[in-house]
This record gives sequence, C-alpha cells and structure tokens, in this order.
Amino acid sequence: SELMYFQFNSTIEIQPNERTWTAVLLLMISFVGGAINAYIASGFMFGIRFRGGFFIFSISKSFSNILICSLVFFWLVPAVFVKENLLSDYFNMILSQFLLFGLYIQGNLTQCFLSLNRFATICFVGSVKRKNADLIALAVFTSWFSAIIWTLLGYPECTCFFSSESLTFRYADDCHVSNYQLQLYCAFVLMMISNMLNVISFLIICCGGAKSVSFSCRNASRRKQRNARMFIQCMVQSILFIIDVFLISSLNSGSFGDIIVALPSMAFFALFDGLVMLICNNDIQPACIASRNLQKKSSVISISASDFRM
Repeated sequence: SELMYFQFNSTIEIQPNERTWTAVLLLMISFVGGAINAYIASGFMFGIRFRGGFFIFSISKSFSNILICSLVFFWLVPAVFVKENLLSDYFNMILSQFLLFGLYIQGNLTQCFLSLNRFATICFVGSVKRKNADLIALAVFTSWFSAIIWTLLGYPECTCFFSSESLTFRYADDCHVSNYQLQLYCAFVLMMISNMLNVISFLIICCGGAKSVSFSCRNASRRKQRNARMFIQCMVQSILFIIDVFLISSLNSGSFGDIIVALPSMAFFALFDGLVMLICNNDIQPACIASRNLQKKSSVISISASDFRM
C-alpha cells in the first residue's frame, strides 16, 4: 500500500503556544547548526595546510548544511512566527523543493563520494592520483547539478510549498507523492552504496588487506590518527542518513508531535552532521578543545594505504 508522507497535506490545527515552541526550536537549531558548519567550512578552507578530496567533499557538505540552516533561519522561522508565507508562490515552491529534495539528494550523493574516496584511498593507494583533481571536481559538480535537477523536478505542477498555517510542506498535486517516493528510493540506493563501501573498507583494514608503503615521516603517528578519524567521520555520517530516513519515514500520524520532529529535522541533521565533522577533525577545533597530544618523532614506519589522502 502507498504510504503518504505525513508532512504533506496535513490538516492539523496548530495552537498559538505550539507555534511559538516550534519557531523557537527552529530558531535555536538552525542558528547553532549554521554557526557550526560555517566554522567548519572556514576551518577546512583556511585552517588546514593540505587539500585532499575528502576535505573538499566535507567543505561541500558544510556549504549544503549552511544553506539548509539559512533557509530555516531566514525563511521558515519568520513564517512560523507571523503565520504568513512571506514569499510569493513561485519562490515558495522553488525553495521548498530545494530544501526538501535538492539539498537532501546533494547531501546523500556527497556522502557516497566520501565513502568512495575512503575506499579508493585504502584499496588503490595513489594509482589514480594524477587524475584525482579532475575526478573530485567532477564529483562536486555532479552533486550540485543533481541538487538543481531535483529542485526543478516536476515543476510547476508536481511541486510542494510550505504552509505557515499548518507548519507542513503541502503538495499541489498527487504526482508529488510519486516524486517523494522516487527520492526515497534514490536516497536508499545511495545509502546502501555508501555503507557497503564503508563496510568493505573496514573489513580490508581489519584483515590487513590494505596496501602499505614505508617512508620517513615526522608526524606519521598524527597522520595515522587523522586518517582514522576521517574514516570514522565517514562511517558516522552515513549512519546519520540511515537514521534520518527511517525516522522521518515512520512519522505518518499527522499529529503535532510528528510535526515538531519532522519540521526541524533538516536543521537537526545539518547540526549533527557538522558536529561529527568538528569532533573528527581536531585540526580545525577551537584551541580550548583541540587535542595537543601530538608526537614529533621522526621515524621510518609502515603506513597502510588508508594513510594517504585522495
């Protein structure tokens, strides 16, 4: 049977105090999430000496999270507070599609590229290093181009729009439900690929199958720790997508409790995604919480393929 996403065409009546709590919650989550991701993006761009594919993809995810939090903070929060849509129907539909579909698929696709980056780094060392820059640029372009395609998918007949009265995203025609289900299927496939690559990479590391090379490196221990954190970041971010999809897809009662979970979920996800990147990259952490336990000994050691950045 067809399961209709509760967030579309809910007719529940929102009480004034419920509206206030919703607006305050959206305000706090989007502000904190946007600030954290802005800090992370600036840290990746200006606070790290090296540039690798993993960090470029992380910057792309940070910008995606910033856009999500900005749309919630500057658009949804005022609309919920004043109970007015504030935007014309055209911009309402475009931004709704961009928020619900475009940025969501972009995030999923970027996460898939992150997992592929870790997998390629572990299995192939530097065999594609020469073409790496072109591949990274193509991947980033593909993710954002996909965001545009999904934003315009079905426009203008099969698009959704935000209703400040019901605090839900409503659809103009039943065909939008099909678009939503298509998005779920695509997101599920991307998540399966991402987690499959993560599992394979993890098994290769555990079984000692990763290629290795020996060389002198002053900060070899720090490099190994950094790359271990990069892999953990990739794993946790992939798991977050799974939790998000199954949690939101299970909310179909149309109650206010469902709305208070679903509406801020986009900003919640951006917030937690940013926290994962912050925790797993102490090179960009504030000095008060950054780890200072660095080894500065020069030695010749064996470093696995996961210790190379692509």
